[in-house]
Amino acid sequence: MKVANAHNGDAKFYNDYIVTEVQGKLVIYDMNGNQIKSFSDINANWIYCMPQENYIIYANSDCQIGLLKVDDNFNIISNRIIMTTANMQIDPTLIKVQNTYYLTATEIQGTANNADINAENGTYTLHLFKSTDLTNWSLVQDVITAKNNIEDVDIMYLNHKFYITFEKEVVDKGDSSLNVATIDTTQANKTTITELLPADCDHEPASVKATKNGFRVYYSCDKNYPGESYSGSQIFYSDYDLNWNPISIDCPVETETQKGILLYEVKDGDHGKQYFLYSQDYLNEDNMIIEEQ
Repeated sequence: MKVANAHNGDAKFYNDYIVTEVQGKLVIYDMNGNQIKSFSDINANWIYCMPQENYIIYANSDCQIGLLKVDDNFNIISNRIIMTTANMQIDPTLIKVQNTYYLTATEIQGTANNADINAENGTYTLHLFKSTDLTNWSLVQDVITAKNNIEDVDIMYLNHKFYITFEKEVVDKGDSSLNVATIDTTQANKTTITELLPADCDHEPASVKATKNGFRVYYSCDKNYPGESYSGSQIFYSDYDLNWNPISIDCPVETETQKGILLYEVKDGDHGKQYFLYSQDYLNEDNMIIEEQ
């Protein structure tokens, strides 16, 4: 499936639909690329979906984090801003553990997306919040603070541990490492940050999944076309054991698009199928692609 010239900056799967943003507004597509809903009054730049409870969480350049609840036809049940902050917060995620919701957001103080190696970057802080009512939020902890772009966050909870993956970028569209923060709730939230892939190309992490032996991380990167960033990127995955020791690294995923991929998310389907959601030629045509394998 291809939506030509979608010009979307983020997109996520929501069951058998796609939630994305087009020119800063929230839009829903089906898996055939048909637009089925548009929310012209919802400003959204970064998106994360929790379809098991009908939630879409979004952040925007107005320094707001919003929470949208929809019915099965994407009619709005509720839509409210749950955080308004002095600084912009990006890449929200939302997860539920027993009766508590956990939200991550990355706050940017100062320059965002610095592309000049000689200029000072802003300070990025990845926050972890919690709430039992989705209204009153308290800070659990700051996961990491750095003068690097901390982006493309995903979250998983397994066996009393949070696993939060993220990209740590030297400069915008430059080399970046791929990392995971492990938060052990049985040890007073002891946090360990592990570098999974070094900053030897522009890694753009998309999805982390549990496997029989540990974890699999999907990402796009320009390792075969160094320095080309989005224009030279392709899809890869790396496998790790339960302690995040590498099993196999930089395994290529063969795709119809040869290069120029910005991977948004990977979804497992029925009968061993997988669906890859990505932007093709992000900096120019920016076509939204769903590829089935």
